Amino acid sequence: MSTPFLFVCLALLNSSYALSPKVSVSHSGASSKDVVARDVLSAGTKFLITSFPNLRQVAYTVLPDNVWRPLVLGDIVSSPTALAVDSQAMRLYVADPPNSIVWVFSLIISSGFLRTVGQGRAALEGVSAHWLSLNGDGDLYFVGHKVDSKSANSTDNKTSLLSAANSTTPDSIWRHDAEKLANGDTFNPVEVYSRSNTDSRAWQVSGLAVDSFHIFWGNQADGSVHGSLCKGSRQNIGLSASSMVIKTLNSALNEVRGVTTTGTEIYFLSPQGVYGYHKSSETEVSDPTQGLVAKPPASNKTWSPMSIAWDGHSLLYFTDIATGAIYSVPSVSLREQNMTKFADAPYSHGMAVLVGAKHKGQKRGSNNAISVQGRLPTLLLLVLAGLRLATPAA
Repeated sequence: MSTPFLFVCLALLNSSYALSPKVSVSHSGASSKDVVARDVLSAGTKFLITSFPNLRQVAYTVLPDNVWRPLVLGDIVSSPTALAVDSQAMRLYVADPPNSIVWVFSLIISSGFLRTVGQGRAALEGVSAHWLSLNGDGDLYFVGHKVDSKSANSTDNKTSLLSAANSTTPDSIWRHDAEKLANGDTFNPVEVYSRSNTDSRAWQVSGLAVDSFHIFWGNQADGSVHGSLCKGSRQNIGLSASSMVIKTLNSALNEVRGVTTTGTEIYFLSPQGVYGYHKSSETEVSDPTQGLVAKPPASNKTWSPMSIAWDGHSLLYFTDIATGAIYSVPSVSLREQNMTKFADAPYSHGMAVLVGAKHKGQKRGSNNAISVQGRLPTLLLLVLAGLRLATPAA
């Protein structure tokens, strides 16, 4: 009886290996034919998340793929614009200006695909937010202004990031601490920088990025006067008033839009192209050719960039709202390079990248997924036991 048992174990082991090259997926937004290669799963998946206000949805691609899959639909959000992601806590923040809400959604990675869990809830209410950013502590920063409940649906509560600069209420930079987010406080953000306390450097703020020490922003108009790219010290890291700085980094461009940071650089968008600036530099740039990383494509006469995001490794992605496309450019150098079209993305606005942790077929944040790999140790033990039974006693 031991010999047939051994053959059964070997057959089971062989069938497990036959299943291992790819993992099938069947959930909302993916057909049963969709598969994700195992090397992608083991490496830790990256997701490019983009908002489509005119389509009333947020969608994502599994990088380096460029196929869009729905993530948040219009039955929840009216017009999603700015985005921010917390890869550690697996949360997505979505600005919805017409509703005067910043939504937060819990995320889960299942077999290499991304989806929301449960219903979205309000992270902030009574604000018209046009740009979002998170720091490493989970504090949420946004560019916008408070909205009176009577004017929540007024024309002053602009949907478009481009038209936000024309609002009758100037936008400021605000912070909503992680503790407030955890406690469900949705109404008490702290105003950090405005026109009045920055000597007008926060003039018509467009683009926002935060690291461990500073807040970076651009100005969508009159950048040559008020600063194309500026930075200010974070105000909740224990600095004394005398140690805090507000500084203009670039004054060469009249218009700057999206801003993002890597570990060592700041990247920002303008109609003239993609620009970069070393974080360690203290010199104000006044030459519009200095720091130019990529010019607009020569074939694109209507290039109009909006949001930019770093993939956490070596690529920058940014939206072109004029042609409805997303481009990419390497982030390994500030030398001028050519940008590459990554995907068609009609009416795309906000952008963020979520970096998933390394996993082996199991849902991140869930214990009820059983993978093929998880059964292999048990099957090997059964094979060894069969071999022992099949071996004649000495």
